[in-house]
Amino acid sequence: MNYLPEFAIKRPTVVVSIVLMTVIWGIVSFMTMPRREDPEFTIKVCVVATQWSGASAQKVEELITDPLEEAIDGLEEVKLIRSTSSNGLSTIFVELEDSLPSSKVDDIWDKVRARVRNVQMPEPNIEPFVNDEFTDTNIILFAVHQKPLDGATEIDPAYAYTPRDLDIYSEQIRDELRLLPGVAKVDRFGVLDEAIYIETDAGTWSKLGLTSTQLMQLVAARNIVAPGGTIDADDGRFYVKPGGEFDAVQELDSIIAALSPTDSAANHVYLDSLGMSVRRDYIDPPPRICRYGDTELEQTAVVVAVTMKSGSNIIDICDSAKAKVDQMQNVAGLLPPDLGVTIISDQSDSVKGRIRDVIVNIIEAILIVIVVVYLVVGFRTAAVMAANIPFVVLSSIGVITLFNVQLEQMSLASMIIALGLLVDNAVQICDQARTNQMAGMSPVEAAVSGAQMLGASMLNGTLTTIAAFVPMLIALDGANREFIYGLPITLSVMLGISWILAMTFCVILAAAFIRAPKDLNNPTAPIPWLMAWCAKRFRKGGKPHSEGHGFIYETYAWLGRFALRYKFATIGLSVLVLILAMRLPVGSEFFPLTERDQFVVEVWLPEIATIEQTDAVAKQVEGMIRKLSPYVDDEGNERQRLAAMRTLVGGGGSRWYLSWEPEPRKPNYAEILVHTTDGKRTHEFAEKLRAVAREGDESLGLQPIAGARVVPIEMFLGPPADPVVMRVVGDGFADMNRLHAAADRVKAMVEAQPETWDVNDSWGVEGYQLRVNVDPDKASLSQVGNSQIAETLNAYYSGRLLTTFREGDHQVPVYFRLQPEGRRSIADIESAYVEGDIGKVPLSAVASVAATWEPAIIDRRDMNRTIEVRSRVEPGASGNDITMRVMNSPEMQELQAHLPPGFRVEIGGAMEESLKAQGKMLKSFGLSFVVIILLLIVQFNSLSKMLVIVATLPLAMIGSIFGLWVTSNPLGFMPQLGVLSLFGIVLNAGIIYMEFADIVLRERAEKGNGDGPILGLTKPEFRAALVEAGRQRLMPIFLTTATTVGGLFPLALAGGPLWEGMAWLMIYGLMVATLLTLFVIPALYAVVIETFGVRPFSIKGTPSPSE
Repeated sequence: MNYLPEFAIKRPTVVVSIVLMTVIWGIVSFMTMPRREDPEFTIKVCVVATQWSGASAQKVEELITDPLEEAIDGLEEVKLIRSTSSNGLSTIFVELEDSLPSSKVDDIWDKVRARVRNVQMPEPNIEPFVNDEFTDTNIILFAVHQKPLDGATEIDPAYAYTPRDLDIYSEQIRDELRLLPGVAKVDRFGVLDEAIYIETDAGTWSKLGLTSTQLMQLVAARNIVAPGGTIDADDGRFYVKPGGEFDAVQELDSIIAALSPTDSAANHVYLDSLGMSVRRDYIDPPPRICRYGDTELEQTAVVVAVTMKSGSNIIDICDSAKAKVDQMQNVAGLLPPDLGVTIISDQSDSVKGRIRDVIVNIIEAILIVIVVVYLVVGFRTAAVMAANIPFVVLSSIGVITLFNVQLEQMSLASMIIALGLLVDNAVQICDQARTNQMAGMSPVEAAVSGAQMLGASMLNGTLTTIAAFVPMLIALDGANREFIYGLPITLSVMLGISWILAMTFCVILAAAFIRAPKDLNNPTAPIPWLMAWCAKRFRKGGKPHSEGHGFIYETYAWLGRFALRYKFATIGLSVLVLILAMRLPVGSEFFPLTERDQFVVEVWLPEIATIEQTDAVAKQVEGMIRKLSPYVDDEGNERQRLAAMRTLVGGGGSRWYLSWEPEPRKPNYAEILVHTTDGKRTHEFAEKLRAVAREGDESLGLQPIAGARVVPIEMFLGPPADPVVMRVVGDGFADMNRLHAAADRVKAMVEAQPETWDVNDSWGVEGYQLRVNVDPDKASLSQVGNSQIAETLNAYYSGRLLTTFREGDHQVPVYFRLQPEGRRSIADIESAYVEGDIGKVPLSAVASVAATWEPAIIDRRDMNRTIEVRSRVEPGASGNDITMRVMNSPEMQELQAHLPPGFRVEIGGAMEESLKAQGKMLKSFGLSFVVIILLLIVQFNSLSKMLVIVATLPLAMIGSIFGLWVTSNPLGFMPQLGVLSLFGIVLNAGIIYMEFADIVLRERAEKGNGDGPILGLTKPEFRAALVEAGRQRLMPIFLTTATTVGGLFPLALAGGPLWEGMAWLMIYGLMVATLLTLFVIPALYAVVIETFGVRPFSIKGTPSPSE
């Protein structure tokens, strides 16, 4: 590697040309490479949803969920099966093994479909649906709604849009957006479909000889579309198509409901004469209700959600989508002027912000390097060091595209982390070139000699830092590996290029621009000049300090000698401080919050609530959000926190953020996505809403919301999980009463923790059920089967599909059911008539009806009944700490000791995810540690030197843990990456110090007479050599620390929750690591050589060292 500096000096044109071409490549790559908010990876989860209208949760579990789970569980690639059985619906989540290659996931979903198809359902018309697109994340959401015309403040009711109008307009938008490059699919949510209802009352229907099956045949016969054959004529072939499609609802009234084929025309009976009403309306009750709102407006809406293709540029797609909508509305006139198409979520804004943050951090790093180095050693050296940064970053961007790395949060995070590391190589080269010039070398000789002297040590330091990150790609698998893939790759590339440029391009710049001071007693750099001036003023008659640094060097020399004199005390004190630091109460929240301009409000009603009841509470919450929106800024101006909101009642919509898992269809659930005007106001807004929903606010006229859970949730980085979750599990079909009793005790323990709120369990309250108990003998005599009873009651109360009415490509289903008054009354259910083989009979004649309380929801995990006790936590509290406190409490120990056989309490939620992730990170750390040890052994060919350097790594945690404790930040994912970066800096500094220490010791040993007991040196001489090595490393270590800490300060102060913890950890850690390198490493090295007599190198005329 020594030939690299010589080659660079001899062929500067070649080196500069290659660097410039690489930089241009990086610029082009930066402009064209794919961009997205989160890394592209495969979430190996699919959903199997099955509807069985009218069935209880327990029946759904026994007859649908359990058989499906049994079939799916037979696949060896399946890692976890979790399910929810509710009234009329089975929802099964199938999760595959992490180690399964992403390329094989689709094949496994095909196997799941095949197994699901082979499961016999309780009724022939029940068909499970396998959704393997459940994890697709939308990049932009549009709310399509009506708005007042320009100049108007309200919408004229006479011109209000119907849901069908919004359906048509949103469909137009969807069709246009589908054609944009990079768009994978466009979905719509909140579309309220039309329906035609044929309704009657139970009394009238019981008197008719017409059954619902016969009615379906009559209606379908008039609406069938079937081929009528072909006619081959002389003029050609003609296709015959019978016209049977409905033209209007009135045709339903005129359907001939003949009771038998032999009826004469005079005896024909029409529907309108049978006491049945026919109306065209919208699906009632609606499966979902969608609404758009802002500070003034509240309108029914349809959400249009865009998903992008793999490898596309999110910024280009979102910009194109917004431009297309604007063109449709304002240029082409395809959309009316009073149609609002409002953006309620745009991930490209977040991506732009992160890219902007990286660029700002690079600029800040350059400026900080210039300022700090200029103050200490002058402008020329500062300019050379700073120039290295943009060249490294831009060159690296081009190279990482070869590894299919995209611009997303992990690769961008690695660029910010690397800034503190890539400066170090340039600092080392420039400082040594300057030192060599001061020793009398020419600029060219000084630059080349300095690079050759440090090249091997810098390379090993770079490789050890890379070794701290690359094992992530080995230790992690599946989605975890895909998610962090960009981080180790980008870091490794940047550090590698940093070393290459330091050995070539930086050498050229150093030879061309760095010059030693002409008069060492009159330095030009501000700080040395000031120190020299002070020395001259206050040390009259004394010897002036060389270049103004004498006071610092003398102070270090005194402290260094002191540390070596009491080397065991120095080491022991460091270990003691480490022990004390590790005992500091630092939280372990693994996944941090993100400072987004969005948060979600979940509204939960009891499981028996209707969608109309849920909608009423959701509107109440929306009103609260509007009233809490105004605030007064620092300048006294009234502002709004609320930009827009989208409400979905009856279930969640799509996955609009990676860490957000939408809820399946649930009438008792509403999701309000709140878009704020400023991400810095999000937390305040969410907390204020939570407090008012719970306690009310008389000054705003807001009453607390009773009978519902209102849960504002801020977004976070990591898998979707509640902060506190404990699972009560019973094997198989465990007794539900015992399971509930155990869960209630766990819930009481969680509620007793002062930092918890919204404590709930996944099963909720039991629902009021009407159980129809069929008497087999009576039913047999009446020739009425169980399925006929179920079908009849389902037709009465939920509606029976008769046919589908077609208007072009628009289809409207036709249903038969009871009128609203009959559907809402359960008092007359026993008097209802059910349809048998020989006619209609009263339900009371063949069955009895009993009211019971039954579970409305039954959750299972790996085919075992499971109740999750969940809770949110107060701001600043650690969910992991609360979980461990509860799990280790005497009450929990007592409960676990007395649980029935097969019952247990498990940790779930964020704690479980943290433990999984930390376990994999520990595996990565272990691999890193092994590789680093091997590299150090190869570098020094010495176990003792390796042990000295490695021993300092735990001590580097002193400042890190203290920094987290002082700033109240948990040791999360990003701070753990900061620890790895810190280890890299400490290793690099330690390796180079050991190189310099050996050089100084060898020089002094060879110059001496060899009479000393320590490598031929006396003890004072030996210790003086170690201090001299530290003195030579003092300036580059100080510059590396100062520039890195300076670059991290903006992140620490304004980087938000994602960066703040990592920045403070590295700032405090670096300051302590500086002391470790300068004092603890010499003390450890002295112990190894003085106490244990290790000879670290050979001296001329002496035997080779042995260890």
